[in-house]
Amino acid sequence: MQTLETKLLNALLDGYERSRGYAENRAQKQRIRLRMYGDARCDFTDYDIEDHAARCAVNDAAQTLASQNLVSLEWMRGEEGHILHRIVLCPDAVNDAYRFCARTPLADTAAQLENRLVQAQQEMAAEWAQQYLAEELDFLRRNRRPRANFPADGVELDGWLIVLRAAAAQSAEHPLLERVFSVRYLGDSKAFENRYRTRLLSVLEKHLLPDADEMTTEDRLRQVGLEKYPEWFSLCGAVRFYWSEDRTLDAAPLRDGLQISASDVQDTTLRLAPQVRILLFIENKANYYDYIRNHTDPTQVVVYHGGFYSPQRGRFFQKLCRAVGLGVRLLHWGDIDLGGFQMDSRLRREVDPRILPWRMSKTELTAHRDQAANFDDTYAAKLAELLDDPMLRDSRETLLYMLQHRLRLEQEVLIEDAP
Repeated sequence: MQTLETKLLNALLDGYERSRGYAENRAQKQRIRLRMYGDARCDFTDYDIEDHAARCAVNDAAQTLASQNLVSLEWMRGEEGHILHRIVLCPDAVNDAYRFCARTPLADTAAQLENRLVQAQQEMAAEWAQQYLAEELDFLRRNRRPRANFPADGVELDGWLIVLRAAAAQSAEHPLLERVFSVRYLGDSKAFENRYRTRLLSVLEKHLLPDADEMTTEDRLRQVGLEKYPEWFSLCGAVRFYWSEDRTLDAAPLRDGLQISASDVQDTTLRLAPQVRILLFIENKANYYDYIRNHTDPTQVVVYHGGFYSPQRGRFFQKLCRAVGLGVRLLHWGDIDLGGFQMDSRLRREVDPRILPWRMSKTELTAHRDQAANFDDTYAAKLAELLDDPMLRDSRETLLYMLQHRLRLEQEVLIEDAP
């Protein structure tokens, strides 16, 4: 339990470590002080002038510190020795104050942390982890302290760096279940979820696909090879899966299509039937199920896209696109909004440049203008950035119309009149 003397000094040292002089590692221009009484505020809650015993105890503690040249005292005029006005930390006594409190100077802690983060940065090749650590190091060096939300406790910091290293090294091609990851690296199946999952997600949101506003938390974690449950893919149409001569699966007879796990797809070869003329990726689940039940024909293969796809799902899409024959149209149907066009661009850039938007035109938007939603300036600024995307040149007219009229349209609106 702290004595009043150490509580007073610790409060002053807290003020010192928050000061600009400390951050800039220079002599203090302003005094580090505690307001005790008379400034319409008291910085030390133990000082109650209405409580004689409490007031005298704090006065005695302050005088003890002053006798050791750690602080100077300012009394209320006419109440010298009775009511304190301010307690001021002596500028030359900072190191002595740390020793008196048996407290590690924040500058020493910051230097040790800097060394650990530099070492971690050297060990991590993932770009998102490099960016995150560079940002934390920059803040640490400019302020001689970590961010307020950075793990301060030694055990928490150790665990966080373990998680960061492991996530940066984890293969998205061979994902781990979150609880398996937690046991393997933290020795507890729930430690990752309870202590570090939210923190890792905040890092990924800022440094890995930061513009993907509509990406779910599960999608983000899958980008680095972590998943809560194994991933499944859905499609409907004349696709045959080959594992070996005697292990095949034909999806053509299935009216509602099929779902297949990512692990099963990994080692398979795909072949589309000769009559297939359209390979259509559909973003939203409601549209996908409506379409396969009401609008498909033998010349189409329909795939549930599912938003911002994981690396595993992206490889599945690539397999499908490589399997199509000449004359097959590759189409993507998504929302007529920021996320829909971001996904459209990503499909063309990472999966196949032949993919074209379907039902994502100015014509569709104007036809359903009464059902469209508006958006604000922040959204508009992000949407405007897509005008310079070379993958979206054929959508430029739609994007300009959206920006001019501040309109966006969810594809579920189009279910009733889907062709």
